[in-house]
This record gives sequence, structure tokens and C-alpha cells, in this order.
Amino acid sequence: MSAVHDRAEPSAPALPTASAAAAWRALRRTLRPHRLLITWASVITLAASATAMVPPFAIGILVDALGTGAPGSALVWCLASIAASLLGGALLTWYARVLYARIAEPTVATLREDAVEHALHLESGILERAGDGELVSRVSDDSRLISQAVAWLLPALLSAGTLLVLSVPGLFTLHWVLGLTGLIAVPMYLLSLRWYLPRSAPLYREEREILARRTNTFLNAFHGRAMLHSQGWAQTQIDALEHASDDSRHVADRVFRMLTRYFARNNRAEFITMAALLTSGFFLVQANAATVGAVTTAALLYHRLFDPISEVVTLFDMLQEAGIALRRVTGVLLAARRTPLARSAVPSASSPAEGLTLSGVSHRFETGPQVLGNLDLHLRDGQCVALVGSTGAGKSTAAKILSGVIEPSSGTAALDGTALAALDTATLRRNIALISQETHVFAGTVRENLLLGSTAPCTDARIQQALETCHAGWINALPEGLDTLLGSDGHQLTAHEQQHLALVRIELLNPRIIVMDEATAESGSSNSRTLDMAAAALAAGRTALVIAHRLSQARLAHRIIVMEHGQIIEDGSHEELLAAGGRYAQLWAAWEG
Repeated sequence: MSAVHDRAEPSAPALPTASAAAAWRALRRTLRPHRLLITWASVITLAASATAMVPPFAIGILVDALGTGAPGSALVWCLASIAASLLGGALLTWYARVLYARIAEPTVATLREDAVEHALHLESGILERAGDGELVSRVSDDSRLISQAVAWLLPALLSAGTLLVLSVPGLFTLHWVLGLTGLIAVPMYLLSLRWYLPRSAPLYREEREILARRTNTFLNAFHGRAMLHSQGWAQTQIDALEHASDDSRHVADRVFRMLTRYFARNNRAEFITMAALLTSGFFLVQANAATVGAVTTAALLYHRLFDPISEVVTLFDMLQEAGIALRRVTGVLLAARRTPLARSAVPSASSPAEGLTLSGVSHRFETGPQVLGNLDLHLRDGQCVALVGSTGAGKSTAAKILSGVIEPSSGTAALDGTALAALDTATLRRNIALISQETHVFAGTVRENLLLGSTAPCTDARIQQALETCHAGWINALPEGLDTLLGSDGHQLTAHEQQHLALVRIELLNPRIIVMDEATAESGSSNSRTLDMAAAALAAGRTALVIAHRLSQARLAHRIIVMEHGQIIEDGSHEELLAAGGRYAQLWAAWEG
């Protein structure tokens, strides 16, 4: 048998990141239903861009008209055309932005919903190893970047492209020298991009990963705040948060420095080209080869390109960020989903035909050390079993395997002789429920939180019966009782109340077997008795596995199993284990003392 190592928390790579090709395929597939809207929005954008060409030519005509003493009607015509083009361009641009928003928001919502739906069916243990913050970062911050890119990228590219296509020939129609002078900027812009692109992609990827780690650190601290304070570990977690924030600040500073240098290169190109246009225009006017109005139009045409070119330059920055974000969101869809194995439901001859069993179970996370080693365990119907041991003994891993949350690396977890992996999710959850110390309150009413997972209608009388069974009468004392709104905008529950709510929810689900992974560990001394009573009521008449945070809980079980280093070292009743004078007796003496 290979050595079994103590392991408190597995570490593994985060959720996968999709390739650029896979990410863009996913985006195109999501955009496909909006083809007509995209086409119409593009037409409006092109029209808005075309109106921007009117003012430079009108101002050039106006300058020449003023120089030649043209009649006032010509001046009025020029001013009216400028005003009309500005108003029409503003209205068309506004309408195009509305259309692109109608494209972007549903598109990103679909990507986000697909990612969350897929995450809820991931292969066991993937999200646990990646951390909550990794998924939250992908469906929030990364989705926001994609939304901005979809809403701004296409209109800005179309606008800039239209102006470029119209402006460059426009410069040549004024004078071929002005046209050639305007092209001076092209190689400088290309050199700027050549410098920027190889540096930006790795830096933005690093930034997204660091932000995800910061989110993960914050969520871990937030969810475990009660335990951190009770154990005196708050400062350690604060230091970890400060370190994560420092990393985020440092990478943001590096991004800003890179962008500053990038924009400086583009500004230099604009300055040199504008100076060259004005200089060549001066000599053309001196030589009577062009009018002052023509040179004015040329300068305004090129100046009019500053904003769209700057937008395109900025869009390369946005495109790099959004591209990484899109790959991360799409990567969630590449993670392996949990699927029932196509196995026969014939009971195994090596497993008891009744109850929940582990047969020769060993487990390791990815390529890490072994967490469980050749574990055999049988929970008989109606039996309450307490699992105790030091931190990292493998208790939580065993509990998750017994509840079907993760599959063992080797061996079999079975219910009545049928492998848990062969059961569909509905059958598995109807029979086995896991309650952990990591609870979550969803935005909604108390009633909605209590009925999560319930497939059958549930009356208020049944809910009241569950509240009474679990000694949770305080719920009726909330401002609106069962209709009290919970969540960030509603009533805030304490850690003890969240745990109690989770226990009542399990009572309403009424599973055949419950696995309680330190389900009352969050409570303080003043509330521990209430939660212990609720847990005892849940276990009564059911098969129950209780990972005991306090040995006073273990004492009440029919049977106590002691684990160390991924193996069972003692098994018996409270009295039997005390009489044996082994590890449990030592733990009990320390607890009593």
C-alpha cells in the first residue's frame, strides 16, 4: 500500500482557459441569433460615420469663401450643412449605441448563464479545487469586459474604417502631396502595434488570474469570518488579503505603464503627421498649388481621424482584455461535467446489499498525495455514526465520497450495492444529502431558501412541522416570517442562523441518509446547543454520518469511527473506545480537560 499523507486541502489547477479559436467560435455561435440586428446597426454606424466627413469640407469651403468675399448665402449654406451633419451624426450614433447594447447584453447574459449552468454540473471536485472566486471572477468581471467589447468594438471599428476609407482619398483629391503626407502616420502606427501586441496579451492574462485569486481570497475570508474570529486567525487572513491586493495593484501599475508608453507612441505619430501636413500645406499655398481652404480641410480631415484612430488603438487594448476574458468564460464550458456511469445496477457481491458502503476506497486529488487509503466502511440503515479525527485525517473527503459529491480514485462507494456513480443525480440526492459547514443564503424569501431542492409541493403546515422538529422557531419571529426577504438587500442572517436554516432545509427534503460535515461548526458556545439539538433531530430515525466538531456530539452516536492519515484506526461505541484507551480516549481526555 502506498503511503498515505495528511492533507487538509487539495490544491489543483484552476478552471481551464479555452483557446482563442474555441472562444471566438463560442462568441459567434452566441451572436448568430442577432445577425439582422447586427447588420442594421452596422448600416446606421456607417451612415453616422459618413456624416462626420461633411464639416471638414464645409469649413474648407467656408475659409475659401471668406477669402474671396463670397455672398452671405454661401456662408449660411456652409454653416447649415455643418449643423445638420453634427445633429444627424449625433442622432445616428445614439441609435447605433442603443442597437449594439441590445446585442451585447443578451449575448453576454447567454454566455454567463451557460457558464453558470455548466458549473453546476461540473465533474466533482473541480470547482472546489479552483475556488469560488475563480468562477465568480469569470462570470462577473470577465463577462463585464466581454459586454463592453461587444457593445463598443464593432461600431468603433466600422466608424474608424469608414473615416479612413473616406479621408485618405479625400486628402488625395485635395492634393496628391497632402495625401502622401497623411500616409506618414501608417508605418508609425504599425510599429506601435508591433511593440504593444506581444507585451499586452501575457500581461492581461496575468492580470485576470491575479484578480481571480484576489476574489477567491476575499470570498474565503468572508465565508469563514466567524471561524477566523473565533480561532484568532483574522489577522492572518487580513495579511493574505493585503498581499493579494498588492499583487493586483502591482500588475495594474504595470498595465498602466505599458499603456502610457503605447499611447505616447501614437501621440507622437499624430504630432509628426499633423506637423508635416501643415508644413507641406504652407509650401503648397505659397506655390499656389492649393488653397488655404484645401489645406484647412486636409488638416481637419486628419485631425478628425484622431478620435477614431485613438478608439481603434484603445480597442486593441480592450480586445486583448476581452479576448482573455472570453477565453476564461468559455473555458468553464470545457471543464468535465459529472455524468452517471453506464453501469449495471446489479448489487456487487463484495458489498452488503443494504446501506451505504465504501469498499477498498482510496483517493488522491489530481497528482497530489493520497488522502484516503483502502478504506472500508458500512453504514447500516437507521444507524448514526460519528467520524472523528484530527484536521487533515481525510474525514471531509470520505464524507464527500459517501454523499456522491466526488468519486474515489479507486474502490467503490455504493448504496444498497449499487455504485453511487451509476445513479442519476435525482436518485442520488433523493437518498443522500450532504450538509457542510459552508452554507449559503440565496437572495429570496426564507420560504424559497427552505424549499431549495424540493421537487414536490410543500405546505406551510409541513414547513412549520420542520421548524418545530429542528427547534427553529426563531424563523417565525423574523419581520415577515417565512416571507422575510434574505440576501444583500434583505434581512441579514448570522452564521448560526444560516446553519440552522440549512438543517431545516434538509428536514424538508427528507432524505433517507444524511451526511453532516461539521454542520454545526460555525456556531458559538451560546448557540451550539440549539444546533446540536437540530442535528440530533435530523439524525433520529435516519442513517446518519456526522463529522463531529465537538466530541460531545460524537458521544451521542451509536458508533464512533476514528480516522488518522486517511485510514480508520478505531471503530466502536463511546464506552468501548474509552475502555480501549486508544486515540479516541486521548481525544476525549483532552476534550474533558
